[in-house]
Order: sequence, then structure tokens, then C-alpha cells
Amino acid sequence: MNILWIMTDQHRADCLGFMGHPVVQTPHLDRLSGSGVVFDNAFCQSPVCMASRAVLFTGRYPAAIRVRGMGVLPPAETTFPEVLRREGYLTAAFGKVHLTPELYTLNQLKTDIPTLDWRRFAADGLLNPPPDDPCKENYGFDIHTGYEDALKGNFRKWLHDHAPALLERTSTPVSPDAPRDLWVSPYPSEFHPSTFIARNASDFIRSRNGRQPWFAFCSFVAPHHPFEAPADQIARYTADSMPLHDMVDDVDPALIPAPASGAIGEINRYSEEIQRRLLQHYLAGISLIDDNVGSLLDALRQTGQMEDTLIVFTSDHGEFLGHHGLLRKPSLHYDDTLRVPLMIRMPAGGVTPRREAGLVELTDMFPTLLGLLGVPVTAGVQGMDWSSALRDGARIGRDDIYSDMYDIVPQRFGDLHGPYMAVQTLRTEQWKLNVYPTADRRYGQLFDLMKDPKETRNLYAAPRYAAVREELVWRLLQRGHRNIDPMPPYLTQY
Repeated sequence: MNILWIMTDQHRADCLGFMGHPVVQTPHLDRLSGSGVVFDNAFCQSPVCMASRAVLFTGRYPAAIRVRGMGVLPPAETTFPEVLRREGYLTAAFGKVHLTPELYTLNQLKTDIPTLDWRRFAADGLLNPPPDDPCKENYGFDIHTGYEDALKGNFRKWLHDHAPALLERTSTPVSPDAPRDLWVSPYPSEFHPSTFIARNASDFIRSRNGRQPWFAFCSFVAPHHPFEAPADQIARYTADSMPLHDMVDDVDPALIPAPASGAIGEINRYSEEIQRRLLQHYLAGISLIDDNVGSLLDALRQTGQMEDTLIVFTSDHGEFLGHHGLLRKPSLHYDDTLRVPLMIRMPAGGVTPRREAGLVELTDMFPTLLGLLGVPVTAGVQGMDWSSALRDGARIGRDDIYSDMYDIVPQRFGDLHGPYMAVQTLRTEQWKLNVYPTADRRYGQLFDLMKDPKETRNLYAAPRYAAVREELVWRLLQRGHRNIDPMPPYLTQY
């Protein structure tokens, strides 16, 4: 089978029609979901871009692969496209891959063209290069046309060729009283970066001749902040119709350490009108992605490849978007940022379309996709292979999920700041525990998800729940131990 992997960035799991959002317009993805398996409770292992993407491409935990938050994926790691390349696939990436650092590329390498050549980061990143292996070049991708948050060179070249009059356009701020990253895109939908990414992927699909299987990674930057979208997409929604978050000021600041506590209450700095505009722009960016998903599916149908192609749709992490009074993705591990959309659509007859409510991790994507393709899973993979259960209709679901973030370490190039710090999470169907391992033990969160699914009542300091907290701390310790790198394998001397 071919594989089309569609990815979004910072996409709340509930901001899709098929995930129950009452306003968002995603008709193409909604129809696609009806012929696939939808995972209602999929969770990332780190709610930050680089670590989560490294997990997806390796099936291993952030600590094992040494991508703790933001960092270069070590080139010795085995990636999903590398495995497929060894199996004879042509592999291609379009849009945001983000296994390498953007601002280092821009400021130290002096280029705005994204690169997957890890050699360019090896010296300053203290990376140990593996033996020469063509399948490991560019993390396994044969073709790469990148566009990332700060690296827009390929897009600007495309604009120069197709709409040069747009090159000098600048963004239009919504209001001086709004967040600095809320604006109207200077580009109409036809020439927006989301469309640029999808058109490159569609052209690749249309160019395939059927003699070689292919893997296309089509990765959008939206709806990641800045909260921007083309005016024609924003016009699909009215600000007054935006369903505002139904909870504010429910984060107990006494139980959250600094600097994470600095994010508490940010949304309340803005008027209700601005809050509605934030949501309007966020949903408009998702609708443009959905339009482009329609174009990708058209390319498959028109070339007769729809029933030869496995389709994946997911995101790297979520977004608060005002819930709990928070915005973007600070180090408070609510489901808003940990839970992600996840759908797998097999060619007809591959798996029965359905919804799965069990807990799954993004670590599970690597082995499950290889299982569906009939490709052996490589050594060191830590995720669970659900491919047999998908085919047989058996139960899918972990006993618990694990997620973490690490303290920001001193940087050699540039300053990092913001409400980010070490936090570890264990989540079961009933309980959620968040602890801050580098802060005082008095800080943390505990939620009874059966009685409080919106995570509004923090029970961490309640004496009545001390035994539950201690049991979950023990389980978290067990998960941390099991998550250590299993490589290299143990070879007994006897």
C-alpha cells in the first residue's frame, strides 16, 4: 500500500466535525472518518512540536530518543520513512517536519530553507553520526519540500512564480488590544502556505506511476499560532457564533509552580470579542486545511490510487484556546493539549470502520502502521502494535498513558523563555496525575475524570485522596522505569 500521512500542528482533538465540534466546517475529513477507524482517546507523549514528532517517527519515548521538548532527533534513530525506504518505498515530505531546529537554521546557518540534513547540526548539537547509510540520509526522506514556522524560503519562491504581487504583503492586526499573534493572513486561500504544502503533496501523488509504492508526509503548520487565516476562510464563520470556553479561573495557582504558573489567566486579559476572534481564526485555519485535504483525496481518486493507499490523519499536540483560562501550550498537562485527533483509513476491506474509545499513545503509531503494512517492527520500538486488533475488531486500549515535558536547559544559541518546565503525567480512564519533578512536592494536579471530565477540581492536596495520589505516583514511577531505552539489547555472558 501507499501511505498518505496528513498532519496538523497544535490541533485540539475536539475541533473537527467528526469529533463533535458544533461549529467547525470540516466536511472532507468528516466523510473520510466514516470509512476509517477514529481513535477518540489518542494522547501525545509531549505537548510540544519537536518531541512529539520525534515520537511519531520512531515509536519511542522522548527520554529514550533524547528529544526532551525541543531538540534535534539523533540521526542514529530509526525513523518510519527510513524503514519504508528500505522496503522499496519512495518517501517524500511536504511542509513541517520539524526534526531539526528552525531558528538555528535561520540565524546560524543563514538560510530560510528547511533542511533535514542532520550533518549541518552535528557539531553544535553534539550528535554522533551513524555509519554512512543512504537510507538514513535526511531521516529517510528521498524528497523534501519544507515549510516551517520561521523557514518560509520555499513558499516565497513558489509565490514568486505564481503570485509575485503577494510577496510584499504584510499581515493585518486585528486590534491593538488583541494578542500580537492574532491577525488576518495577507494571502488568500489559493496562495496560503497551507495550500502551498497540499499542492506539492498533490503534485507528488499525481506523478506516481504505480510501479513503486510511496509514502507522502503532508504536514500543515496550521492551526498552530499565530492565530491567522485568510479573510475568505474567516468569512465562513461569524464571531458571534463562536462557542466560548465554558470554564475560566479553575486552575489553582497555589498548586502550580513558576514558570508554568505565569500562564494562568492569560485569556482573561482579552475582551470577549477578542476571545471569539481567536476561536474564529483558529477554526478558519482548520477549514482551509480541510479544503486542501479534499484536494489530496481528489488526487488519489483521479489517479486511481484511493484503494491502494492507507491514509493517516493526526496532530502533534493540542491547544488550550481559552479553556482553563489558558492559551497556546504552557506546561499544564490538561487533556486540551495532550489529546490529539487520530484516524486511520485503510483501503476497502482492510479494517472495519469504527470508533475506538480506548487509550492509545502516539508511540503506538509507528508499530501499528508497520503492522498494517506487514513490515517487521524494528528493534527498540516502545509503542504497542494494534494492527491485529484493528483487523480482528478486538479491544484496543492501554491501561494508562504517559506524557512529559522537561525543564528548559541553558542554550548556546539564543534564549528560550516562557511558561515551560518539567512535568510528568500519568492518565488512566478514571484518573489524571500531573507532577512537577523539579519543583517542590506540594505542586501537582489530580483529577477524577469520571466525575470531573473537564478537569476543573484539583484533588492533589485533598487529604481524602492521598492514597489515590500515592498509588498513581507509584504507577508513574513504574512507567518512567519501563520507558527507558531498551537499546542496545542485553547480551548475557552465559
